[in-house]
Amino acid sequence: MKIGLLGTGKLGSTLGKIWAEKGHIIMFGSRDPQKAKKLANSIGFDASGGTYEEVAKFGDVIILAVPWSGAKESIKMAGDLVGKIIVDSTTTAAPHLGGPLKAHAPSAAAKVAKWAVGAKVIKAVHTIGVESLNKLQFGSQQASLFICGDYLDAKSKVKQLGLDLGFDVIDAGSLTNARLIEPLAMLWIELAYKQGMGTDIAFKLLRRRKAK
Repeated sequence: MKIGLLGTGKLGSTLGKIWAEKGHIIMFGSRDPQKAKKLANSIGFDASGGTYEEVAKFGDVIILAVPWSGAKESIKMAGDLVGKIIVDSTTTAAPHLGGPLKAHAPSAAAKVAKWAVGAKVIKAVHTIGVESLNKLQFGSQQASLFICGDYLDAKSKVKQLGLDLGFDVIDAGSLTNARLIEPLAMLWIELAYKQGMGTDIAFKLLRRRKAK
């Protein structure tokens, strides 16, 4: 797949590197195109870099991998996104140690869908630390990736990308359900930072298999 990543931070660069190693074609986007090109060169695998608009035109799937504070502007800079698959990996919560974490309504994904007119928005990759993306096997268990969205074709592609990362992918239904899975990011932050569990933790959905 041709994957465009909006953002060159830890999340975007880590996802891009893993997917490039899996044979996907990667393009990084940044407000500073030279920064994106430098990152692409460091990764290899014929990855490239450019502007947000260039990335939007390039990708079959676009990953929104920027801080929530920059999400709306990044989407605006990307230009025409009609028909594009956008994976919203943002979280409205930040890992601050002081003060309570607060849920937001409507969901971040709903806002992204409103800003990215005509795009197929899928919520995913927002409930795990970047440090764990290269090691999603916890003993005999794989970390779960919850995804939701309204388009089956888009979810199918995002599911494959999740499998390529090494997740056990769980379809959590329509994009409306982003309001249910986004708070998992706040729980992750609470456990990792405030409860001192560290960032190498993940969620797992356990299913009891029926006896034959």
